[in-house]
Amino acid sequence: MTDNKKIERIIYSIFNAFKAGETNAIEGFLHDDATVWDVFTPDLIKGKSQLKEFHKRDQDQKDSRGALSINIEKPLISIRENSAIALYYLDFSYQEPNAISGRVRITDIFSRDGIEWKIIHHHEGMVPKNTT
Repeated sequence: MTDNKKIERIIYSIFNAFKAGETNAIEGFLHDDATVWDVFTPDLIKGKSQLKEFHKRDQDQKDSRGALSINIEKPLISIRENSAIALYYLDFSYQEPNAISGRVRITDIFSRDGIEWKIIHHHEGMVPKNTT
């Protein structure tokens, strides 16, 4: 499997695990010192212990809402030796109760340690709604 396919598979696996409530599976794709800017969280999340706490809170917010649908556009992936950047859009929609929907632009920075790719930074930002 090509490195591009491996990275793409990681991205889709993370969001499938989130939908299924399997945060342990998500943590397996993250470097121990990973950082995260999450769309629903104002603070930078740093390292394994903060990631575990964040994933619990993130699942709690997910569980407080209705059914979740996610659509990920094909990532644009750029690889340079043992590092990679993946850029992509994600559309999400939670049903009632507490319905919310949006479009998120995401940047993932990967590092390869041996043959395994791990995310060292995950950055989410809401795409501004057209105001014109």
